[in-house]
Amino acid sequence: MTQPTMTGEPDPVRICRLSEATDARLVGGKARNLARLIALGMPVPDGFVLTCPAFERFLDASGLRDRIGELCRGIDPMDLATLRKRSVSIAALVEAATIPRDVRALIADIFKRLPGGRLLAARSSAVGEDGARASFAGQLDTVLGLHDIAGLERAVMTCWRSYWSERALFYRLARNASLDGMGVIVQRQVTARVSGVLFSCAPTGISGVNSNDMVIEYCAGLGDALVSGCVEPGRLIVSRADLSVRHADAAPSDRTTDDVLTFLTPRRVLDLARLALRAEKDLGGPQDIEWSIDVDGEPWILQSRPITTVSLPSQGNRSIRTSTWSNANVNENFPQPISPLLYSIASRGYYHYFRNLGLAFGISRWRLVAMEQPLRGIIGVHGGRMYYNLTNIHAILRMAPFGERLAGSFNQFVGASEMTSQPDGAVRWTDARNRLVALGELLRMAACTTWQYLRLRSRLELFERIADDFAVRTHPDRLKDRALAELLDDLRAFVLIRNHRWKNASLADTASMICYSLLQHVLKTAGYGSTLHNRLLRAIPGVPSSMPAVHLWRLAEVIRADERLRALFAFACPADALSAIRRDDRFETFRRGFEQFLEEWGFRSSAELMLTMPSLQEDPIPVIELLQQYAASAGEAPEAAIARQASERVAETSRLLRRLVRRAPAKAAAVWLLIRWTQRAVAYRERARLKQALLYTRCRRIALAIGDRFVQTGMLRRRDDIFMLTCDEIDELGTGRAMFPYRIGELVTLRLHEHAALTAMRPPDTVRLPEGEYLRCTDDASSTACGETDESQESSPTLTGTGVCGGRTTARAAVLADVREAGRLQRGDVLITRQTDPGWGPVFCLISGLVIERGGMLSHGAIIAREFGLPCVVGVRDATQRIPHGAHVTVDGDLGTCTVGAQPQSMPADPVFAGAQ
Repeated sequence: MTQPTMTGEPDPVRICRLSEATDARLVGGKARNLARLIALGMPVPDGFVLTCPAFERFLDASGLRDRIGELCRGIDPMDLATLRKRSVSIAALVEAATIPRDVRALIADIFKRLPGGRLLAARSSAVGEDGARASFAGQLDTVLGLHDIAGLERAVMTCWRSYWSERALFYRLARNASLDGMGVIVQRQVTARVSGVLFSCAPTGISGVNSNDMVIEYCAGLGDALVSGCVEPGRLIVSRADLSVRHADAAPSDRTTDDVLTFLTPRRVLDLARLALRAEKDLGGPQDIEWSIDVDGEPWILQSRPITTVSLPSQGNRSIRTSTWSNANVNENFPQPISPLLYSIASRGYYHYFRNLGLAFGISRWRLVAMEQPLRGIIGVHGGRMYYNLTNIHAILRMAPFGERLAGSFNQFVGASEMTSQPDGAVRWTDARNRLVALGELLRMAACTTWQYLRLRSRLELFERIADDFAVRTHPDRLKDRALAELLDDLRAFVLIRNHRWKNASLADTASMICYSLLQHVLKTAGYGSTLHNRLLRAIPGVPSSMPAVHLWRLAEVIRADERLRALFAFACPADALSAIRRDDRFETFRRGFEQFLEEWGFRSSAELMLTMPSLQEDPIPVIELLQQYAASAGEAPEAAIARQASERVAETSRLLRRLVRRAPAKAAAVWLLIRWTQRAVAYRERARLKQALLYTRCRRIALAIGDRFVQTGMLRRRDDIFMLTCDEIDELGTGRAMFPYRIGELVTLRLHEHAALTAMRPPDTVRLPEGEYLRCTDDASSTACGETDESQESSPTLTGTGVCGGRTTARAAVLADVREAGRLQRGDVLITRQTDPGWGPVFCLISGLVIERGGMLSHGAIIAREFGLPCVVGVRDATQRIPHGAHVTVDGDLGTCTVGAQPQSMPADPVFAGAQ
C-alpha cells in the first residue's frame, strides 16, 4: 500500500517521451493521461518521464524499501500524531539517501534533451492517481522554476519524497486507495498570461449552474494563486449546448481582472470549451482540466482527471437559496475534523447559546419564533470540519437593533470577511408591527442589557463556580470506579451546563465583541488611527491565557538552578526525562511543581475542545519539550515582559486621556470608561474560555470512562469508539432504550471509515452552497487549482492581513502546523501558523512576532500577543504556504504586513513549490 512492489523481472530504468508514456504501470496516471491527450492532438507542453523503475532503483540502492515498509506498517489513520511522526521519519531517510549514478545520468539526459533557456517543471506521476476512483488531487508534489541539473535532481527527490508525505499517507489510508510506484514528468514551464481550471460538467455545490453547463475559473498569470487561495478566482459559466458564456463573475480581489478579461476573449473561451468537450468524449467522461494560456494566446492543457460527481439538472426557473459557510474562529476552537459526539454537543450548544442571549437581552418572543429556524442552523459540517452558517447568523443579528453593525462586529470578532445578503422573507428589526411597538421593544432591550452587564462580574463568577464544582465531581480519579448510570448522569450534567448554564459565559463574549468594536470606532473617529485601541489592550490584568507560560518559566528556573535537572533536560529524550522525573526521588521537589502545573493548567492544550485529543494531563510529553526549550533559553521572563507591556499600556492610556481632557473633557471621561469596560470584558471572556476548556476536557474523560464500560459489555471494540456515537445514542445504549443495540460495532466501523474519508478532504475556509447541498467528497481547497507558480509573487514579497498588536520585528520564520512542533522553534523566531488556540500560550515567550492565517481581533493569538507585546498580524492568507520555514521575515503589526526576505546563507534554499498536484 505504501511503497511500490516488484513482480517478476524488473523493468529497465529508463526515460521516455511524454507522448510515449502510455503504460500507467511504468509512468503513473498523470503522465498516462497527458500522453492520451497528446495522441488526440491536444496542446500539452512537451516533456519526458523518468519512469517508475528509477524510483524503485533508488529505493533498492539506498536500502530504504524495508525500512520504509516497516515504518508504514500498522498505521491507524485516526492516530494523526503517529502518522505525522512516521512521515517525518521517512522524509528524513529519503533526504539522507543519494540518487544512484545511472539515475542521475538519466536526469541529466532529460535536461539536455529539453529546450535550453526555458524554465522547467517537475511533476509527480504516481501509479494509481488521477483515476476515476481516487484522484490524489493535491497529495503529491510539483516543483517549478527549474533551470539547472542540480535543481532538477532535487526536484525529483522532492517528488519521490511526497510519495510518503503525511497528506498522501493519510489519503491512502482514509480512502483505502493505493499507489504502486511513481514516475516524474519533466516539462517545459508555460509562460502563462492567464490560468485556471475547467470542469466540462459543472460540479455539485455551485449556485446557479446545472448539468448542462461547464464552469471555468481563472486568475492572472500562473495558477498558484488558485492553489494557495490568495485570490478569489473569476468564473465563467459556459453553456454546453452552444458554448456561449451565459454568466460571468469577475474576481473582486484580482486587480488585474480587467486585463485578464481583455485577454480571455470569447474566442479563447470557445477554444477551451471545445478542447474540454473533446477530452470528455475521448477520455470517457466529464473532466477536471487544468489549463494555461501563454503570452502568445495559445492554450495549454497541464492536467486532466475524471470527475466522478457532477451537478444535478437545473430546476427550471425556481429560485434556490444559498448559504455562506465560514470556519473563521470556529476553526480556532475546533481545528480538526470533529467527531459525531462533539457535533451532537455543539449543534445544540450553539442553538441555545444564541437563543439564550436573545432572551437575556429582552428580544421579543415573536422575534425569537422568527429566529427559530436560522438558530437551529447556526453551525454545520463540511469535509468533517465545523463551520458557521454566516447567512443564518447575520439574519439573526439583523433582527436586533443596529443589526448591520452587529453583523459587522461579529465578523470582526471571529475574523470573517463575508457579509451575506438577507434571505427572502427574513425579518429585520424594522419589521415591527408599528413604531410604538418597536420603541417599546428597544426600551425593554436597553433595560435588560443594562441589567445583565451591571452584574457581569458576579455572573461570570457564578459560571466559574459551576464549572469548578463539575470539575471536582468528575475528576478523572473519581471516574474509575463509577457505575455506568452515574457516568451517564455526569454526561447529562455536562450537556445541561453547555445548553442552559452557559449564558453568563456568552455574555462575556458579547461584551468583549461590542466593547472592542465601540472602542475602535470611537478612537478612529477621534482621529487616533486604527491601531491605538490594540495598544491600549496590552497586558490586561486578569487574563489567564499567559499564566501557563509564567508557571513553566518558573519550573525552567528550577531546572537551570539544579545541575542534575539541567543535564536531564539537556540530554535525555522527553519520554526518558518524564520517566526520570516521576520515578527518581532526587527530583521530588521539581516533581511536585510539575504535577501541580499539570493539575492546574494541564487541561489547556492545543485542540483542547476536540474531545478526541488527549490533554497535557494525559500526555505530558509536550510540556517536557517546552521545558527543554525554556531551560535552554535565556532572556526576559514572561512576568517581566507582561509587566513591561502593562507599564507601556498605562503610560499610553494616560497620554491619550490627557490629550482628550484638553480637547473634550466629556469625551475623555467616556473614553476612559470604554477602555475600562473593554479591558474587563476581554479578561472576563478569557476567564470564561479557561473554564470552557476545563469542562470539555472533563467531558472527554467521562466519555472515555463510558467507552470502557461499553467495551466491557462487548458493545464497542475500543474505548475511543465512543466518540463515533452521539450523545443521544450513548444515553439510549446505556439505559437500555436503543432501538438497534446489536450492531453498534458495525455502525461505529462504518462511521470511522466515513470519518476518515471526510478527514482526507481539504475544504476551503469559505463555502457557498445551495441550501441542502454538500461538498462532494472529492472537493478540497485545491481541487480547482492549477499547478503553476504565479511569478508575480516573487516580485511582491509583502503579505497583508490585519494588525492586532503593533510593533515591528525582523527574524527567522518558524512555520509550524501545530504546537506539538514547537521543538522546531528557535528563541526569537517569528511564528507562522494557520491558527492558534490557548494551547499555544506557552510558546509566546519564545518568539518575537506572530503571523496567523486565520483569526480576528479577539482571537486567542491576538490576545496573548498583546500580553507579551509581540507584533502580530492575523488573516494573512496562505501564510504557511507562501513563507518558507527558515526565511527571514519582517512583521509590522501597525501596518498589518509581513515581508518575506532571503533565507539565511547557511541554509539551502527550498525548491519552489506550486502546491502539491
